[in-house]
Formats: sequence, C-alpha cells, structure tokens
Amino acid sequence: MKQRGTAMTFCLVVMALLVMLSVGAGGLAGTSLSLARSDRRNAIAFQVAQGALELGVTDEVAALQVSKGVFNSATFTYTDTMSAAVPGCTATVSVSADATKTYAWVTSTATYDGKTKSIRTLIKAKDVGIWNNAIFAGTGASGQSINGNVDIRGSVHILGDGEAYTDLNHNGNWDAAESFTDSNHNGVWDPGEPFVDANGDGVWNPAEPYNDTNGNGVYDPPLTTTQLADSMSGSANIGNNYTGMSSSLESLISAAPKINGLEDLQTEVRVKHGEIGISGSAQIGYNGAQDNGTSKGTVAGMYVNDGYTGNQGASHVFSDNGTTNTYDLGTLGITMPLISGIGADTYTDSNNTTWTNEYAYLQSRSLTVNVGTVTSTTTAFSYGPDAYGNSISFTPKNGSTPCELTVNGVVRINGNIQIGSKDSIYYAGRGTIFAEGNINVDGDLLPSAGLSFPKTTAIGLLAKGNMNLATGNGSSQLSLAGAFYAQGTIKSAKQNQIAGTFVANYFDMGTNVPSIYQVPDLPKYMPPAMPGDKSYISMKLKSWRERQ
Repeated sequence: MKQRGTAMTFCLVVMALLVMLSVGAGGLAGTSLSLARSDRRNAIAFQVAQGALELGVTDEVAALQVSKGVFNSATFTYTDTMSAAVPGCTATVSVSADATKTYAWVTSTATYDGKTKSIRTLIKAKDVGIWNNAIFAGTGASGQSINGNVDIRGSVHILGDGEAYTDLNHNGNWDAAESFTDSNHNGVWDPGEPFVDANGDGVWNPAEPYNDTNGNGVYDPPLTTTQLADSMSGSANIGNNYTGMSSSLESLISAAPKINGLEDLQTEVRVKHGEIGISGSAQIGYNGAQDNGTSKGTVAGMYVNDGYTGNQGASHVFSDNGTTNTYDLGTLGITMPLISGIGADTYTDSNNTTWTNEYAYLQSRSLTVNVGTVTSTTTAFSYGPDAYGNSISFTPKNGSTPCELTVNGVVRINGNIQIGSKDSIYYAGRGTIFAEGNINVDGDLLPSAGLSFPKTTAIGLLAKGNMNLATGNGSSQLSLAGAFYAQGTIKSAKQNQIAGTFVANYFDMGTNVPSIYQVPDLPKYMPPAMPGDKSYISMKLKSWRERQ
C-alpha cells in the first residue's frame, strides 16, 4: 500500500512536470511566432524604406538636371507607389540640402503594420557639364591638347578622344587608305593597279572619312600614354581660387564661391586619354591654404587614366583625393560638342525642335549680319530684332563715354570677324556671336558699367573654325569675360586674363602664361545656343546608415 502511494505520488509529480513543460513550450512557441511576425514586419518595412530611398534618389537626379546640380530641400511621398507592391504601407523621402547645396541628406521613412524603418544616405552632386570647367578639350592634336605655359583657375576636362570618323568596316579603329602602286602616277588608285589588301576583303579601300577639326590635313588619333594631355612647365599651374586675378576683372564677374569660409572653386582635373606632364615649378593645387589662409589650396579631385609624367609628375599634385583615381565619368557619355561634320550630334533647341546638327539650327534660326569688324570706333549699326528675337547693335566710343556692343539671341557672321584692336569693347544683353570662319579678338571684351558676367549680361563667341586671342600685331594683355567655343583651335597669346570657359578641340596657350579663371555661375546663365549647353550630373554616395 505504501509502495502504491509512493508510485502514485511519483506519477503525479511527473504529470505536473509534463504539464509545466507543455505550458512552457506552448508559451515559447507563441513568443517565437510573435517574434517571427515582428521580424517579418520589420523586414518588410525596411525593404519598403530601401525601395522608396532608391525612388527618391532617382527623382532627385531628375531635379538636379533642372537645377544644374544644385540641391534644394524637398519631400517626396511614395505611399501609392510602394503600396501597390506592399498593401497598407506608407513611405516618404525627405531631401535636406546643406548650406552649399552641393551635399544633401536623403532620408527615407516607411511604416508597415505598425513597424517603422528609416534609412539615411549622404550624397554629393555636381554638374560636370562641359561649361562647368575653365577648359574643356575634345580631340587633342600634335600629341597635346593643351600646349604651353598657362595659369588655370578652375576645373579642366580633357577627353583626348581623337577626331571623329566614320567606321566603315566597324572594327573600332580609324583605317588609312590601303597602299597601292600608282602605275600611271595620277595620285589616285585606278582599277587594275596593284594594292595591299590589308583587311582581306578583295577590294581597294580608301581612308575612312573623318572630321579634320584642327585643319592639319591628317587624322589625329586618341591621345596615348606616350603623349601629353596637359604639358605644364615654368610657372604654369592649375589652381582652386582667384589668386592673381586683377581686381578690375574680378569686380565684373560673379564672386567666387566660399565653402567653410574659404574661397573654393572646387577644381577637378579629368583626363580620359593621355598623361599629364608636369615639369619645373609647375604644379596642380597647393599644399595648404593660400592668400593668408582665405583660399583653399588643394584641388578637389584628380581623375587621370594614364597617370603623370615630366620631371615632377605626381609629386607636384596637391589634391583632396590623391593622384591614383582614374577617369570617373565614362558612363555619362560626355563628348566634344561638334556643331557640324562627322561626329556632330542632333541638336534640340529651346522649343524642343530637333535639328540634324547644331550648324543646321544656327543657319536657320540666327540673324545674319554683314559685320566683319567691331572696334571702339566702328560706325554705329543696328540689326534686328528678327522673328526669333535676335538682334545686335553698336554705339561707338564718344569722348569719355565707352562704346557698347549689345547682342541678344544668336547673330551669324558669314566668314571671319575681328573684335577689338588694342582697345576695349563693352557689351550688354545676353547673346552669341557665331562666325562661319574664325574669330579674332585683339581688344578687351568686358561687361558694360553696372553689369556683371554672367548674371546680368553674358556673351558667347562661337567659331566654326578657330579663335585667336591677342595674336594680332601689338595686341597684348587682354581682359575678357565670356563663353568661348571653337570647333578647331583656341589660341590665347600674351598675358591675357580671361574669366569664363574655353571649349575647343585643341588649345595653344602660348609661352607668356595667360590666365583663365572659371566662373562657376556660367552654366546657370549661359548665352543662347552655345554648343554642349546641357547638364551632366555626377552623384556620389558618401555614407549610408539605418536610423534608429
């Protein structure tokens, strides 16, 4: 009996333990299921936040195209878009720009079934378009795309792509004419004359057609590692501030930007093909602040595919990102904006009308005038406005009253034009002078009194051929402010001081250290119809984190 009681007690204890274990297991299972459901809701909320963030960044890129790389604070709501995939969720994205409007925090917040997740990223954006440089070089020729001593203050972008050509055999290279025996000495291949069938197609092939933009009569290929993209020597340099600019010129242009209290042009140097050769005391950037600590010395970035050469090379480069970064804009499709010939893209005007190329637009929509020379004493003239609002007028100098050239819209010169002759030309309006031939400037070209380049007045000089600055007899030390384009060569001689941007296939900067100063406001206030006037936005992710 006693044994049976003991056994029963033991059974009861075991049953109690089993009940407790069952209850505990049930509770644990319930807790686990609850945690699993919570984790699932958190995961879904996080995925919604991530998706909304990507949408927000995409929409911000589109907004930056309009603002030309300037961030503006904004809020986007993506609840409708995201709830199509995840019913019941909400999603918003806020963009908060910093004081310089070059950086922005993009914060995405999403809620699903009571769970909220937030993700934040810091992004930097910059309009790296053609006109947001001091110098933009396209083709490159004679082994160099920038030749000579020069003081450049602002960004430099060198493609070195070689001249545009028609790739008839689709082999990715320009092909010269196949050699042949000129039996009758007439200088051309005639049927029946022996030839070297280099590509094995059984027929004699002439040279593939190309756009001889520098007019040297031969095809210029892309720059290589044995050629110099930017040959700098003596006192030449690329800087990050307006050091050296005359006070009179500086007073006529937009003020240089300041970041963290320092004058800072945010200079970036890019070379897609070719090396940068640096010799002597030439350098890019400076080691430490300049101008008694008021200007940033180092440049913002170097992006060079083929490296550096010269007897100083990379040792004379002072950059925030060092000297090992390669060209970073390959995905943006930036090319030299040719206006005519092989390689010239279609052109879309301000009314969204598409033209075969920009030259076709310029011929059709500009005002053609019979003006070949403009000096301070040129007889007064006035043309326009025409049906498209294009006009040009000139009032000569009268005693102490300076001359004034007023250009609005686009004015076409059927040939060459000479501007200035050891004198000063002052301009007003917002217009472009397009020359079918060359543009020669041998006098100062500056905003009229009370005006500032480029905000309240801007002039563009557009040459289908070449542009020569201070190359005339007795011309020297010019002061210019404008946007300058030549499909061929820009040559700046003497010790000129130029505020604005040079865009050309080839540059000859002479031997007397001319200076060119980028004006960062120019892309926002461009003269009309200047080639390549569109934004290319480079956006870089600086940091990413989940907010708690």
